[in-house]
Amino acid sequence: MAIELDYSIEVLEATPARVAKFLQGIGAVAFIRTRLAAGGMSDDDIEEGRKLLLACLAERKAAAPELDTEEAKATREAQAELDAWDEPNFARYNGALYRVARQAHAYMFEDLKASSGPEAVKGVATFLARVDKLEKAVKAGTPVTTKKEDAQAMEVLVTRGLTRDERKRLKDLVDIALGPTTTLPEAPEVDPNEDRLLKLNSLKGWFDDWSATARAVLKKRGYLIRLGLANRKVAKGEPIE
Repeated sequence: MAIELDYSIEVLEATPARVAKFLQGIGAVAFIRTRLAAGGMSDDDIEEGRKLLLACLAERKAAAPELDTEEAKATREAQAELDAWDEPNFARYNGALYRVARQAHAYMFEDLKASSGPEAVKGVATFLARVDKLEKAVKAGTPVTTKKEDAQAMEVLVTRGLTRDERKRLKDLVDIALGPTTTLPEAPEVDPNEDRLLKLNSLKGWFDDWSATARAVLKKRGYLIRLGLANRKVAKGEPIE
């Protein structure tokens, strides 16, 4: 690539969504706008950010060539199915276990939440591995949490539809989503859309500038969360929303 960028392509690709949230937060909360104005952000600066964002969104992303084999199609379909499964099912199993088996709930959902793409596959695989461990613990009498809670947790999960057949179905999807084990022919390289990357680079520079100002002038965490500059803290063991 002939052009020089200040950031990795992965970072640049994530920037438009971050800037959109940042601009929406500024427009939605008068106090945020006032504090940023005191920090030097003028209407022209906001307009600059909007124009940079729109310029990036107008550009087409360079599409990588894909060897669209049957295995590749199956992998995408399995990933999409797991992606659709994790959010509603994590939510209901999370709520049920939190109510009847608090310690088992803490084990099952430690550092686990619904996600998307490859992370969804990883999340479902983690969840299933933990269910397997609970089941083995119940049979062997070697509890993961306590005998009572392990048994209660397994009963709740099965009663609410996580039967052995359903777990096997999900495990098969995980195996498919992880992709084929056979070697595929090498894909040709594709040059990214250089003009788009340069625009993304400018947008990221604008975002870094004004997000640093926002962090300096806004002390309330809630405002930073609104701008996408911080995440809400979740207490350990708290049910996932």
